[in-house]
Amino acid sequence: MTGTEHPLVTDYLATIEQEASFLPAGRREELLADLREHLAVAVGDEEDPQAVRAALERLGSPSAIVAAARAEEPETTAVPAPAKDPQPRSRTVTTAVLLGISGVATAVSPFVGVVVLVVGLVMLWTSTAWEQRTKVFATVLTVALPVLIILGMFLLAARVGPTELLVVLALGIALPATAAVRLLRTQPPTA
Repeated sequence: MTGTEHPLVTDYLATIEQEASFLPAGRREELLADLREHLAVAVGDEEDPQAVRAALERLGSPSAIVAAARAEEPETTAVPAPAKDPQPRSRTVTTAVLLGISGVATAVSPFVGVVVLVVGLVMLWTSTAWEQRTKVFATVLTVALPVLIILGMFLLAARVGPTELLVVLALGIALPATAAVRLLRTQPPTA
């Protein structure tokens, strides 16, 4: 049995091959061929497991060898992370518009406003176009006023006058519109 046929050596090389899977196939084969040559000399015809282990330890751990190979690789050969499939621009615009008009729709018809708001929020949270913090920000802006109105109806029902109604109406239009603008500005470019 030659040095590269010893079970400890074949396991060692298999580990390196697995850990170096990020390397281009040609570079990985070159690395393994170099290691086989070195191990053929270092291990020779040795069959004693202790002597083979000692030779492998002198060479270095598979992780250290792979780390060194990674460091030698130019940046351009690194495997890029898979890109997210961009959503159609029409969906992201529709989501932003629905959330933006939810305040006006609620002022015209509370039922229509709730439907528009719910559809817009579902589209927002099922979208991959925005980060979670942007989704939270848009949700807070579009839902905050309806929640405050409901609380206000219970707590301040007798104190609501025309000025308060105008402020609520203005906020009901401005906050969702702000959320829509933020969504349109933070969406990634689509292909």
